[in-house]
Amino acid sequence: MPERAPKFTAHEMARRWSLARDLMRRHDLGALVVFGTSGVNRHNQANVFWLTNHLDLHHTYLVAPCEGSVEPVLYVGLLNHVPAARETSEVPVAWGGYDPASSVASRLRALGLGRGRVGLVGVNATFGIGMPYQHYQSLRAALPELHVEDVTAEFAGLRAVKSTEEIARLRTAAALTDTAMAAVASDVREGMPEYVLLAIIEGASRAAGGQPHIAFLRSMPMDNPTGCVPAQNPSGRRIRRGDVIITEISASCWGYSGQIHRPVFVGADPTPSWRRMFETAYEAYQRMAGAVRPGAAVREIIRAASVIGERGYRIYDDLVHGYGVDIHPPVIDRSCCDYWPWDEARPAPEGRCVEQNMAIVIQPNPVTPDERMGLQLGALTVVKDGGAECLHGIPFEPLLARG
Repeated sequence: MPERAPKFTAHEMARRWSLARDLMRRHDLGALVVFGTSGVNRHNQANVFWLTNHLDLHHTYLVAPCEGSVEPVLYVGLLNHVPAARETSEVPVAWGGYDPASSVASRLRALGLGRGRVGLVGVNATFGIGMPYQHYQSLRAALPELHVEDVTAEFAGLRAVKSTEEIARLRTAAALTDTAMAAVASDVREGMPEYVLLAIIEGASRAAGGQPHIAFLRSMPMDNPTGCVPAQNPSGRRIRRGDVIITEISASCWGYSGQIHRPVFVGADPTPSWRRMFETAYEAYQRMAGAVRPGAAVREIIRAASVIGERGYRIYDDLVHGYGVDIHPPVIDRSCCDYWPWDEARPAPEGRCVEQNMAIVIQPNPVTPDERMGLQLGALTVVKDGGAECLHGIPFEPLLARG
């Protein structure tokens, strides 16, 4: 069972701070101001967490000096969260108060940076989520001569390639996620409302020592499908024999998450149309996993998945995305459908190349053109020389529930 808040070694934390300080030196910054908020079960704390080991349930600010001899400070948003933060954080903790930007400004003045250069690290550059506007305005009013540079994307890039210790944490998270997925297939019963499945999913990972992250699902009759992606808000619809349940499940081990997608068929084998869709997803997964090697470009991954388009399907969710704590590049969204069926005379853009030890979710999700039917088949993987290594143990086959 994972510890309450497992920690990384001093060597691993020193590696991270070295990368962060190299970034500051490249941009001529005296410090980083790193913002985090609770977000998707604390995962919007990813950038703060990476340097502190603290995952708060509210908002935080880390003031991280470039000079290694100067102490960083983590400002926690809620006063009653300070004791827990002191138990988990690798850096000193203080309460940020009701005007956290004022606390950040005071610290920057104390560091002699009131007129200096600092880097701002928000939540996620891909989605343009940064420091709250009111906090930013307060900081600018307090330090009008401060130069602020947004380095959110550059900082997130430091986290894209996972260390040996991080991959070990991801393996634990994948095992917790498998436990949750297996519980759905074993414990679902006819007459059970969809929302009870949330208790099964989250209860299974909690009982194994993990934390919940994502539990998306949708149930529907196989012979009358009503949706192509798992729902973020499961309903009170009652499970029936002959249903299919499409899923997206992630459980976490102190910040690091697995991710798995499997359809569950209740009391009956998949019908021919569902079997064909599953086999298409599986073939796409296998081809993509083989293509995801160090140096592979986005174009190669899109080509590997082209079997989806060749069989008359499209996708709705991302085809792949980087992962581990939060969503990272490379992100291949549904615009890849424009290049299927594959035609060398109409090639997809090269896009970003993947690197050794990146953590990537491969999740082909074929859907019918009318978007009434679809499934996801995917897993968290790590990029290796021989292709993507799946971290999950649940087999790539339709899961049959006795109902």
